[in-house]
Amino acid sequence: MHTVLTVALLIAIAALVSALGDRMGRAAAKRKVALFGMRPRLAASWIAVFTGVLIALGTVGLLSLLSRDVREMLFHFDELKAQLKSLQGEIESLEYSRKTLAEDKSKIEGTLTTAREELSIKEKEAVSLNAAIDASNLRRDQIMRELAKTNTVLSASKNRLEVVTRLLETQEDNNEKLRLEQAALQSQIDTLDGARAQLISEASELEQRVVALRQGNLALQVNQPLRYIPVSAALSLPESQKAIVAGLYELRQELEARGLKFQPVPAEAMTSLMNTLSLLTDDALVIVYSGKNVLPGETAEVTFELALDKVIFRKGEVITRINIDADVTRDRLPELFGNAFGAIRATALSRGMLPDIGSGEIGSISSSDVARAADQIEAIPGKRIMEIRAGQDFHTTDTLDSFEFVVKKA
Repeated sequence: MHTVLTVALLIAIAALVSALGDRMGRAAAKRKVALFGMRPRLAASWIAVFTGVLIALGTVGLLSLLSRDVREMLFHFDELKAQLKSLQGEIESLEYSRKTLAEDKSKIEGTLTTAREELSIKEKEAVSLNAAIDASNLRRDQIMRELAKTNTVLSASKNRLEVVTRLLETQEDNNEKLRLEQAALQSQIDTLDGARAQLISEASELEQRVVALRQGNLALQVNQPLRYIPVSAALSLPESQKAIVAGLYELRQELEARGLKFQPVPAEAMTSLMNTLSLLTDDALVIVYSGKNVLPGETAEVTFELALDKVIFRKGEVITRINIDADVTRDRLPELFGNAFGAIRATALSRGMLPDIGSGEIGSISSSDVARAADQIEAIPGKRIMEIRAGQDFHTTDTLDSFEFVVKKA
């Protein structure tokens, strides 16, 4: 606001001085005033020029008097220009430093994030491994304490044996008694030696388990199916038990061939299984599972589950249907049949069909079946529907490998 008033005042003074100079020039011209010997017209012109000079000098003087900034601009312009250039250089330098620091900060944050993720993964792995190692170390420490106690008792027995031996040399009258005591102590020493050997063996096995735990080497997993034993309803209860025992014996041979031991089935478990089997009137299936996680060389325990050996699909039953567009080419049919068999597998498992013990599969569609179905599909133009039907009766443990294909116009 102050600047506006100053400018307005300057304009008013300039206008006033200009008007006054003009009037003085005209008055000098009318009166024909001769200034310093000049002609009246020339004198009037010089009066007008002098008035303009006065306006300029008055304006500059008044601005300098009223504004410090004007004085700085008039009398210190070069210094201000040099300061401005220096400040601009500092601003550019600071801006470059800011960009460099921002880039460094971004790189450091990325590296820090990656390092934190890797550290989190390693910490989780270390916690899991340390838990297993701590448990094994506790058992090992317990065994070592028992071993130390055994060694203490053994040392005391040996000392006592030495004392008895010396007494035998000096006391002939008590020879027989001392011989008996000597034999008893020797037997005790032999027993303790056996216990020590067993503890050392157990410690060695424990060390091997720690190594196996670190390597994650499991021979069997808990609840892993090991064998399907079919039991016909036509068999008597003793015959059914004999069939189950024969199946368990075959399983035992398979496990021993893999370097595993087989723990005999408790009598009460077999009795409970046979009591449940006696209540069934249909063909049944005994599913044998692993009762625990088993490392190589350990003993496998088994559990049982009874299931009905029922018909999953009847011959000619529609298992699934597939819509086939008009533009489907022959080279796309294998992918189409692959998706169809995925639906067949899901349906079969939901109805209770059991996969193969070794491969985990329930069957497959052969390439010849695919070729025959492809010929039927190509024989019918436009949109089609293909029905995949069971080629025979399929039971719980059968392999799905026989199908009928019926292609119809949609």
